[in-house]
Amino acid sequence: MPALSRRQWILAGLAALVVLTGLVTWLVWPSGGEAPRERRYGSFTACLLTDDKGLAGEQARASWAGMQQASLATAAKVQYLSVAGAQTPSNAASYFNSLGVQRCGLIVAVGPGPVAATAAGHGQFPGVRYLIVGSSPDPALPAVPAAGPDAITAAVRDRMTEAVHNAPK
Repeated sequence: MPALSRRQWILAGLAALVVLTGLVTWLVWPSGGEAPRERRYGSFTACLLTDDKGLAGEQARASWAGMQQASLATAAKVQYLSVAGAQTPSNAASYFNSLGVQRCGLIVAVGPGPVAATAAGHGQFPGVRYLIVGSSPDPALPAVPAAGPDAITAAVRDRMTEAVHNAPK
């Protein structure tokens, strides 16, 4: 058996050092604890229809906060849509209709255009529940008074939670 040269000893030592370093690193590497969990939503979706201010408006922001609180408590999915362009009922109607077609279980309307579009079109989607923030132009549509932000948040949260629990399974 031939003797190993000095160069071969050095290469073998370096290879062993690399393997040992890798092994030690693998053994002491933190396990990471729990694997990241994805959020699992139920089958209910609540939708917020806002004016062109989106979530920057005080009532929309308060409504969205209530919807998010209800979502955490019920696993309902929440989404919002802002009316772009002219803030008229006819322009807002196309945005309202897109939420109805998406099968939102609850549509919350904030702002004059979205409220008017919801009042005019709610009969098209009879299985959907509706909630107006402010005064409702239609007695058939429930409303949350446009009180302070905390009151709006709590009322929207409670109404959405109720809608989720009363939704057909």
